[in-house]
Amino acid sequence: MYTQKFLLRAAIALVGFELGLALAYLAMIYLRGEAVPLLDLNGLRSLPSWLQAAHLLAMGGLCLVLLKFRQRMSRPVSWFLPSALAVLCLYGALDELTKLHLVLNQFDWKLIYLGLLVAIPILGWRDLVWIWQYHRASVLWVLVGIGVFLLGGFGAEAMKGAIATELATHSSARGLFLGEHLRITVEESGELLGETVILYGIAGFVGQVLQMPLRLPYRP
Repeated sequence: MYTQKFLLRAAIALVGFELGLALAYLAMIYLRGEAVPLLDLNGLRSLPSWLQAAHLLAMGGLCLVLLKFRQRMSRPVSWFLPSALAVLCLYGALDELTKLHLVLNQFDWKLIYLGLLVAIPILGWRDLVWIWQYHRASVLWVLVGIGVFLLGGFGAEAMKGAIATELATHSSARGLFLGEHLRITVEESGELLGETVILYGIAGFVGQVLQMPLRLPYRP
């Protein structure tokens, strides 16, 4: 109970901080025409970038903790699900810090991530069904986080199309400039918020697992 309250307060504080970063970025773009590198939502190794990497590292670390202590569960999950999720999160953290996806310009790297997110549930569906039955609240938080994350990304893509359409007409250069940075804010803030919600769901689930008594092997 106390763990859940602490996690909820931490998540709310983190969301507030992320919204503050988004507002600060938009204010600097509007007033100065550029953001300081430390607060650039789309910058390399800026504070938002480090924060996203920290989210992913934390999720990957929690998945490894689950892998180590899964025997505490009444029905232990297979090694595959936490291992695959840990690899995906740790790779995502590396990509966020190095912008490795820019090297993959010839590929649709968003579809690569989306393909992995689809493949993992298909291959680990038995574990996910059991987790859904006994830890439904945690699963719902993770699903909400994934939805927010994808909404931010695809919503930003829709805005990008609208901006391109306006560019072909007679919109002002300043309006297009602000519109593009609003798109960046929607995309990056949506991803940050979604990752925070996912992290909250995973942390709550792993916390419940760690509170379970260790099951000793049966000895006749």
